[in-house]
Amino acid sequence: MKTFARNAFWATALTTVSAAALMVPGVASAQQTDQTEASDGSAETADQTGTETVVVVGIRGSVESAANMKRNAKQIVDSVVSEDVGKLPDNNVPEALSRVTGVQIERARGQGQSVTIRGLSEIQTTVNGNQTNLGEGRSLNLADIPAELLKSVDVYKTRTADQVEGGIAGTVNVELRRPLDLAKGLTVAGSIRGVYDDISEKVSPYASILVADRFDTGIGEIGFLVNASWTKGYYLENYIESESPSIPCCQGDPNSPLASLPANLQNVVIPYRAYVGTESGYYERPSINVVGQWRVNDNLDFVLEGGYLGSRERRTIDRMYVQAREYGSTLSNIVVGDDGRTIRSLTENNPNGVPAGFESMYNAFDNDLYTSNFEMHWRSERAQINASAQYNWSDSNDYNVQQILRLRNQTSVNVDFDSDEYPGGVPSINFGATDLSNIANYGVDRFQDRAGKSHNKELAGQVDLTLKLSDASLLRTLQVGARYNKRDTTRYYGYRDGFPRIGGQMAPLSGFPGADQAGLIAPSIGNAGGTAWYRVPGVVMYDNIDAIRAYIQTNDPGNAARFASEMPLGDLGQTWDSVENVFSGYAQVNYAFDMGFPVDGVVGVRYSNTWGSIESYNYRPGNAANGFQDIIERSFGKGNYTDVLPTASAILHFTPKVQLRLSYSTNVQRPNFYDTRPFAYLETRANPVIVFAGNPDLKAQEEESFNASLEYYFGRGGAVTLTGYYKKVTGFLYYSREEENLAPYGLPGIGFVEQLRNAGDGTFAGVEFAAQTFFDFLPGFWRNFGASVNASYIGKARIEYPYPEDFPGAFDSPNTSKWTANAALYYDTPTFSARVAYNYRSSYRMGIWWENPEYSPYQDATQRLDAAINVTPWKFLTLSLEGGNLLGDDVYRYHGQDRLLPLGVRTLGRTVQASARFRF
Repeated sequence: MKTFARNAFWATALTTVSAAALMVPGVASAQQTDQTEASDGSAETADQTGTETVVVVGIRGSVESAANMKRNAKQIVDSVVSEDVGKLPDNNVPEALSRVTGVQIERARGQGQSVTIRGLSEIQTTVNGNQTNLGEGRSLNLADIPAELLKSVDVYKTRTADQVEGGIAGTVNVELRRPLDLAKGLTVAGSIRGVYDDISEKVSPYASILVADRFDTGIGEIGFLVNASWTKGYYLENYIESESPSIPCCQGDPNSPLASLPANLQNVVIPYRAYVGTESGYYERPSINVVGQWRVNDNLDFVLEGGYLGSRERRTIDRMYVQAREYGSTLSNIVVGDDGRTIRSLTENNPNGVPAGFESMYNAFDNDLYTSNFEMHWRSERAQINASAQYNWSDSNDYNVQQILRLRNQTSVNVDFDSDEYPGGVPSINFGATDLSNIANYGVDRFQDRAGKSHNKELAGQVDLTLKLSDASLLRTLQVGARYNKRDTTRYYGYRDGFPRIGGQMAPLSGFPGADQAGLIAPSIGNAGGTAWYRVPGVVMYDNIDAIRAYIQTNDPGNAARFASEMPLGDLGQTWDSVENVFSGYAQVNYAFDMGFPVDGVVGVRYSNTWGSIESYNYRPGNAANGFQDIIERSFGKGNYTDVLPTASAILHFTPKVQLRLSYSTNVQRPNFYDTRPFAYLETRANPVIVFAGNPDLKAQEEESFNASLEYYFGRGGAVTLTGYYKKVTGFLYYSREEENLAPYGLPGIGFVEQLRNAGDGTFAGVEFAAQTFFDFLPGFWRNFGASVNASYIGKARIEYPYPEDFPGAFDSPNTSKWTANAALYYDTPTFSARVAYNYRSSYRMGIWWENPEYSPYQDATQRLDAAINVTPWKFLTLSLEGGNLLGDDVYRYHGQDRLLPLGVRTLGRTVQASARFRF
């Protein structure tokens, strides 16, 4: 019944969109005069009536503004410009950036996320040009920035010396609105929106408001702006997955599952886990930006602004799982693939109970970022001074509760890793004749809660001086500047496990706190729907945590002390404090000359010195002498290094419309604080000893890129560009276990050390093509149509990893699709506009499975079709109807470039949204 309702809904939605599209000629003909006038207007218009101001850009103005920004920039940059106050073309920043040439994103939990630029994910984020970070990270989560606050988003693929260093992939700069950007007088604008998702079957509300005023006084022009936004997005996604394929461990050990395999299958590759489940929840994002501007005169102005970005997410995960090669189990009914070594199906047996069951998790994520910025700009005929200071602080907190249930007396489970329950194959788990609808069959194997928090304080100040050298000689301007930045960052993390037992057996689910609200849950995906199991909903566990703590203390005396405190005690290996200082200085010269055609550009160099310290813990198991208590020592690390980053660009203006942009750029990516913490856990009970460690000696990654972009601009917003690039990056990171001398850890001899290390270098080369235009040359309403296409081809994305290149895709760069393409058709008049947009991303390697790199995870190609219709019946009101993921495309994944084994699938919902935007 639900499937029928879903299909009926989408039939109605698609019919509505199609009918509206067919109405375009009629609407256009009725208003042909207005359209013609609009086609000759400016990109951004201000219609004033008294003191009321209306600022509307529209699709045409958005496209034209982005083209002009690219054309006039010294760097290679692409932009997305808001069509209206509170209206980006998409619902969040990553989704808008997915339309940009060379940018790739992922989609999960109802939204776009995880941006990569030209195949690299190490991105720097800035707000109004100022470096901005959240918690312990080196960037913001771009999905947390509401689209309603933005004026534009810029993707810098190269940099000049005056830009803050960081981010070997590039920089994403978010431009927020300021009052003096608007026309004089009072501006009031806002929006309300509802987004319906066909899987969660819920409506997600969005709202925003902007109030700004700009006026003259006796001391100059003053402007104030307040822009606030609130969003709440619901999601529900079903998924089937497997993870970590490898050969079972422990050759020669009779308790290893390897011992149960015949001699010809001793090298069979089996995933560690498989599961089927659902992920549901919501994210809530309140935000506000407050700005004051004072333009004293044409030579002097000041800006003072403060902002808040908040994010609250509550995520529930319910899944049925099996650990398919667990120690103590035996394996039978083995079926392998045509290669003779990759598992297809098996039966796992264990007389003490198979390692399979049901997990229910609830995650609470809370992020708060506060920003402040002061700027002073002074200019004269031949000089300009810009000075600014920023102080930002943020807190990032997460808390997780997890319950693991297992079936009583379940001694076998059948696993098909390549079932036909979804096209392409997915894992399937079968518990045989066990009645999963009987709550008496469930026992509580384990309860865990985890808590993490990080705090960041960041102070920065900078000053820039620009001197005009001449109007006609080779050197036109000289720019010099300096910047100091200090970050104080701390992180805390802790967890605890409880194993409630009654009479030596798993505690019954029916007696666990919250069990009175236990219920059945069944994912709906492909042919896998219908299998339902019991669980206590995650939010119920979260709300009953005090009762659960008391229950664990009563029924697990060994862990009673750990559950006596309100929050888990800290895991010392993941707790640290750090201080980082960065001083940067730069000089660059803007030049211009004529060689039969004009040439201009910029040459510069940036010097950066980074120094700081970080503290964590070393610990190891104790012995009888100290009562087997862990031996804990405070550990310290520090570093000091410099980077010299030259940049150069030249723009050859062959004609007023055709130019060739050449760019040489360098950049640096500092390691994450977590990865450099001076932590080590020495597992001295193992033979040989195993050390799990952070790595304070990690080196920063350095990037050097060469770019050439041939660009043709025509008409209003028309452009055709062809760009080629070649990029070298040093010091990629790779996690591995290596045999090493243990002397640095205070132990004799040789053992294993597991940590993140600098691996080999990377090489990236590709071509980008983009074209966009409105059909101004056509008669009548046809001139209001426009189109854009772009494509990115990454011909080489190779990282020299420290293992043999003896299988396909061995040195493929993670997160890098060879092809990305976008196409859009739009229609734009002052009263009616429409857009249909298509996005394609080819398959890519998701990461490196270090234990068996040949079986690294890959994501299959994805595609997405979106459509939008906007009607403006009055100048102060625009009504919109939009559809997202109209093709209903899901995300399919597999192990190994040659699809050695299905990994699984995640469903993505189709959406329809209605909104109203007003402006006065």
